[in-house]
Amino acid sequence: MLTSFFGNSRPVNFVLLGGFILLGYLFRGIFNVEVPNSAISISSHIGLFVLSVLSMLLLDFVVTKNKLTKPNTFSVLFFTCFMVMLPVIFLHWKIILSNFFLLLAMRRVISLRKDTNSSKKILDASIWITVASLFYFWSVIFFIPLWMAVIKKPNTDYKQILTPFTGFFAVFIINTAYHLLVFDSIEWIFKWKESISLDFSVYNRVEILIPVTVIFAFYIWCGISEIIKLPSLSLKDRPSHSLMLYISFFTFLIALAAPEKTGAEMLFVLAPISIITTNYFENKGIGFVQKDAFEFWFKEILLWLVLVLAVVFVFY
Repeated sequence: MLTSFFGNSRPVNFVLLGGFILLGYLFRGIFNVEVPNSAISISSHIGLFVLSVLSMLLLDFVVTKNKLTKPNTFSVLFFTCFMVMLPVIFLHWKIILSNFFLLLAMRRVISLRKDTNSSKKILDASIWITVASLFYFWSVIFFIPLWMAVIKKPNTDYKQILTPFTGFFAVFIINTAYHLLVFDSIEWIFKWKESISLDFSVYNRVEILIPVTVIFAFYIWCGISEIIKLPSLSLKDRPSHSLMLYISFFTFLIALAAPEKTGAEMLFVLAPISIITTNYFENKGIGFVQKDAFEFWFKEILLWLVLVLAVVFVFY
């Protein structure tokens, strides 16, 4: 059973999920696209595949380090299946890069609940967010949950509230200096901000509509469950769970602000949704089958649904 297999954190789980990402990348990132047969092209594809796997591993690190879920691999299972379910993601390298940097920022944002090295964490997060915005401008929206985390953390002072500006301008100045030295131009500044597209016609395609609908349905169902559960959580755990809900909302805004709707922009929401969904699935623990068999099999069927849909859309 999937609930038993992924209810533990074992190396074989990550190997299998990494292989699943490879399968999705090969069939939709390479085989379905006319790819120039060159060393540079092959290297770039290898790099993007490795980055996709690293994003999965980074998510597990964030979850484990901050104890956002119990020790299991449900979060990376959902993240991998959702990503493979939308293989168009593998065709947009800028979104993959930007999302990776936002995951690095999210790691720092969530860890702010521990009031140690706070200024360094805030600076790191702001730098990663700004770097992400160089590839996808609307990643700057992630500054909002960063400031929310700063304000809600213990012992906040005005210097820490202003620290994100330091990280932002540090990256801005370095990138401007690079363009001046290499291209003798600062034209990038005027091209940096991207327009927001309101053309959602691509979502009428079956291969986009069904996965997005499934992902959104999981978000609504599990998100509502998470909101209802918040008051019953301990004072220690409540801040990280509420912050994850905020992060999920703002990543949706990041996706909605895409200058071109392709479906790949949904990658930004997959990490927080995977964590929220995992919290729902482990609500009563893996061993609750004897207490509530109906709910156990309901969750087991949902897991199989996600996995089967991911396989189907790889070969669609």
